Amino acid sequence: MIKKIAAAVLLLAVILSAGCVAEKTAETGDTVSVYYTLYLDDGRMWESNVGKTPLSFVIGDGKMVSGFDAAVTGMKVGETKTVRLSPAEAYGEITESMIQEMSVAELIEKIGSLPAEGEVLSATVQTEAGYQYAFLKVMSIDNREGIVYLALMRAPLVGEYLTFTITLDAIQEQGQKELIS
Repeated sequence: MIKKIAAAVLLLAVILSAGCVAEKTAETGDTVSVYYTLYLDDGRMWESNVGKTPLSFVIGDGKMVSGFDAAVTGMKVGETKTVRLSPAEAYGEITESMIQEMSVAELIEKIGSLPAEGEVLSATVQTEAGYQYAFLKVMSIDNREGIVYLALMRAPLVGEYLTFTITLDAIQEQGQKELIS
């Protein structure tokens, strides 16, 4: 009889404690896998991995933009959220030092036509470190003076507000060998 009571108490304790255990949330240093869709401010979808392989990364290791790390921190497996990141939380602001001038004629000669304001061009540019792949955003065109003002950027989304819909697929805690999903 005592064994039956002890077994019942143990079973009850296990059942009650199962409901009290908090779900694991993603923390700095955890390796996580996420599905995401990235939208620009005008509503256009920029990219998505939904239905494909999840993106895996270590929260806080500097490989993701800071706002994305912050958005995933605290999420639980299976949770979905939508966040809007400012340029400072994403790829950074366009600064005055990034602005370059080029004549309209020279730009047309190089690419064959005059791009619209806001358009982003890809280019190979010569820097102090040699030739590098970069992006040029057409900031403004002064047709009267015949000058195009371009922002020389390291990523095409510099200066943009970005909206991410993120679903946390799995968490691997620091030192853990398998993902929690």
